[in-house]
This record gives sequence, structure tokens and C-alpha cells, in this order.
Amino acid sequence: MIHRYPRVLGQKKVDLNKVHHAFLLLLSVVAGALLIFFSSAEVIGNSSQDGANQTGKTKTGKVGAPLPERAARLSPEKRSEALYVSGAVSGDRVLLVGERGLILLSKDGGDRYAQIDAPTRRLLSDVILREDGVAIAVGHESTVLRSSDFGESWQVVHHDPDQDLALFSVIDSGAGKIVAVGAFGLVLTSSDDGMTWEQGLISEDGPHLYSVKKTDDALVTVGEFGSLYKSQDDGKSWTLLPTPYEGTLFDILVKGDQWILMGLRGNLWQGSEANWQKISHGSEATLFGGAHLSDGTIVIVGAEGVTLLRSPENEEWRSLKVSEGDRRLLSLPLRLKDDSVLALGEKGYRPILGAGGKPLAGGDSQ
Repeated sequence: MIHRYPRVLGQKKVDLNKVHHAFLLLLSVVAGALLIFFSSAEVIGNSSQDGANQTGKTKTGKVGAPLPERAARLSPEKRSEALYVSGAVSGDRVLLVGERGLILLSKDGGDRYAQIDAPTRRLLSDVILREDGVAIAVGHESTVLRSSDFGESWQVVHHDPDQDLALFSVIDSGAGKIVAVGAFGLVLTSSDDGMTWEQGLISEDGPHLYSVKKTDDALVTVGEFGSLYKSQDDGKSWTLLPTPYEGTLFDILVKGDQWILMGLRGNLWQGSEANWQKISHGSEATLFGGAHLSDGTIVIVGAEGVTLLRSPENEEWRSLKVSEGDRRLLSLPLRLKDDSVLALGEKGYRPILGAGGKPLAGGDSQ
């Protein structure tokens, strides 16, 4: 089922039937592809909310309306079939987040997982986990959860159900600064390790932003309409950069001055701010997320179970064979401590590469 509603930004309206949304893909099935659509649209910009200033930013140290419920406890069978959108790793600790506030924690490098009680039933889109135990998870209704004990317990530090805007990606910028991005150009920044948050917009046009990453000296974020923005002040202000593609970009990988963009219809580009090369890989499946392995291998996953690998030796791309039963949407390849890789997405999580990034039996390239 496709949901139809107008997207409103100031005086502009956009038909969302033409807009593909990143991390809610698993909520609608259309012609074998899972596409994301938000259930409502809100006006951002000339807000009349208390505390809003002329720049559209609002101090949000206080939590919004109380959450009506906590995440439901799931049986192991249901947990194994749930939607997991993102994950984070620190040593032997592995966190997975996904639908209805679901949080799984492993303390043994990903061998066994336990569900963690979460103070929300909102879909969680992304999570970070630091070596000191601080973790931040973000999701729908501008929900931000914080943990200080490696994800064993969580508190709501920001929630705004009135705006009903999703957060899709979060990054630790260092020195206590954390940045999250999301729907309609929403940007949340924290300068106190995620305890309080300030809201802003990336631009007046407000494209949906699906991924934010850190470079050597800046932050970059990608989203709708081929949007690529760069910030050199920890998310307070942003500069629009040129990109080679006008469609939606769902993720960006960063290593030094070499970036990789991925998005709709198998679009895959590698290069830098001003010089891009399109990569042909034999599939038009939408690409949603990628990761670097320690040996320089690049892993990218997407719809239909597509998994692409780039060799660190010759930079050639190849795809892993996908069995009929594994043709599902994959949102992220999560690199574990031993360089094995979990594919997160529809119908749970599963390993796609073994220790050292070696293909599993039956997972040879094609």
C-alpha cells in the first residue's frame, strides 16, 4: 500500500509518491520493493512553538510529551524475524536497533543477543556506541535515547511527538558534540554528550537526510534530491556540495578524501567533493548502507539481498550470490570486532561474511 499525502515546507508542496524514504522501507511492499513513506507531514520553518527563535532553532533540553508505552518484549522467535535498521559495535559489545523500539545487546561479539528494555515503541533508525559506554539511539517522533552503561539501560533525553519528524542518522563528532539528522532537513545538535539538544534546519528547502558521517575535519550528510552537505562547525551550519546524481542518496562512506555515495536504482559513485565516477555493478536494486573492513574491503547492501564487495587490492567490485530465500531488503552491513559482517534489515539479521571478511560457504561472488 502506498500512502499519499502532501509534503509541506513553507509554501511548497511535494507529492511524496515521488519521494523514496530510507529507513522505513520495510513498512510498505510495492512490486517486490519496500519503500518508505511517513504517515504525516508537518510544517517546519516559521514555527510558533514556545522557545523558537528567528533562526528556527529551539533549545530542547526538556523531554516532550511522555511516551505512552515501552517496547514490547518479544520471544526469541519473533526477535529473529524483526526489522533491524542499524547497529553499533564497541569491542565485544554489539547493539542492534529497529522496529517498535526494539534494542538487542550482545556482550560476546555477536554470538548471543538479549533484548534490552527500551522506553519507547517508536522505530529506532540509528545508534552509536562509544568505548566509554555512552550510546545514543535515534528514531521516529524526534526520539533520542541515551545510555551510559554500554546499552544496558536507556533514558529518553529528547522526544517531540507534536512535530512527528523522524531522525534517521546520528554521529559522535567528538568533545561531547553529537549530531543527528532526519526528515525535512531536521538537524539536532548536542554539545553536552547527548544530554540536551538544539534543533535546526539544514536549509529552507529541507530535504530528508538519511546519513551523517565524519570526515577528517568536517561532517557530511546525504539525502533526497542528490543532496550532499558539509559542516565544519559540528552541525551548526551547512554548505551544499555538488553531486553527480539528482535522486535520493541513502548513505555515504568516508575514508580520507575518498567518498562513496549510494542510493536509488543501484546508483553507486566514488570520488571526492568535485570529482565523481559512476560504478557499474550489474544491479538496479536500491543501495542503502555500507561499511569499511579493516583490510580496506568495502561492503554495500541493499534491496533484494544485494551485497557488493570492493577489493582493497585492485578496487574492483563484485557481488555475492543471493539465494532465493535471502532476497530481502538489507539496510546495513555491520562490521563486528573480528571483521565478520552482519546484514541487518528485513526478517532479522544474518552473517554475510565470516571472520576476516571471508565469504561464507555458498556465498561466492558472481
